[in-house]
Amino acid sequence: MSKWKISIYLTALFLAGVVTGAVLTHQIGRKIMMKAMRQEAMAEHWRRDLEKKLNLTPEQSQKIAPIIADGMNTFRSVLHDQMLAALSNCNVCIAVELTPEQKTKFAKIEQEQQEFIQNRLKSGHPSKEK
Repeated sequence: MSKWKISIYLTALFLAGVVTGAVLTHQIGRKIMMKAMRQEAMAEHWRRDLEKKLNLTPEQSQKIAPIIADGMNTFRSVLHDQMLAALSNCNVCIAVELTPEQKTKFAKIEQEQQEFIQNRLKSGHPSKEK
């Protein structure tokens, strides 16, 4: 076999590995991020971290668990409200540039955006992606 054919085969093999690695990294990374974003998992991680770093007693840990849960609820609510406000401001600016026909279609897109944020953040659990 010529050196050119070997080089082409090795390059194709390398590119196939890069593509496979990128796809797997994307899929696995998305699952890890969705798990990390679960409110209960975040609260539990925070509680365990405080237990370890502060050497909390079981009683202290039990008392701070609802405090952390409440903090996570507040965080999620604030994030939800801020995302809706930022999205609304952005959409107002976009709508200025649209034709009347485009504005009608854009209204549907805005509703989908709001539902997405509502389902992802307000409920406390990320929805399952298809």
